[in-house]
Amino acid sequence: MAIYLGNILRKNFQLNILIKCNRNQLYRTYMNESYEHDENIITVKDIMTKKIISVLPETNIVEASTKMTSLDISSLLIKTGDDYVGIFTDRDVMKRVVAVGLDPNTTIVREIMSSPLITINEDAGIEEAAKRMRDGKIRRLIVRNDVEVVGIISESDIARIEPELHLLIREHSRLQLPSSNYPEDRKGFAGYCEECGNYSGLENISGRWLCKECR
Repeated sequence: MAIYLGNILRKNFQLNILIKCNRNQLYRTYMNESYEHDENIITVKDIMTKKIISVLPETNIVEASTKMTSLDISSLLIKTGDDYVGIFTDRDVMKRVVAVGLDPNTTIVREIMSSPLITINEDAGIEEAAKRMRDGKIRRLIVRNDVEVVGIISESDIARIEPELHLLIREHSRLQLPSSNYPEDRKGFAGYCEECGNYSGLENISGRWLCKECR
């Protein structure tokens, strides 16, 4: 009986959070149910980054990292001829180079890039983008139209427009829900830091949700 009541209370808590957020569309996405098309839905192309910065596969990690730093960006696409073949991010430097002791001067991006690219159509809604990031446990999607790559959409792009969808990406993938003290002004909440990945109180700093140590 105690377990049964506990399940009921937990489900009511989840529903209260969703009602508090006032996001019926997010609820349908969260529950994996179909929903009617909303003519006012925000699409991927509305908020994506249209300027694509790329490097060659033979670029070493130092050069690629320097380019990201100088342009104040967190990822680069890898291009061969007319084709984009992978993506290299700032987190790759820490997890796939520094953490394993590789030499950034001799290691090239081809060796650590993520490939193949995970894409989404430019006309898809941002809810679909958030769900795809959640399911793939990734932070960026490459945006395509019917012909070519036209941009990149990131978790932080979505967070700037719909903070609740950031919770969907981060929290639901770990079978967790937003904290009950989620602030009404949506300036911060408890979640996983985009920089270090630790669970902590977050604030939105220049479009990225960061813990106190990483701000």
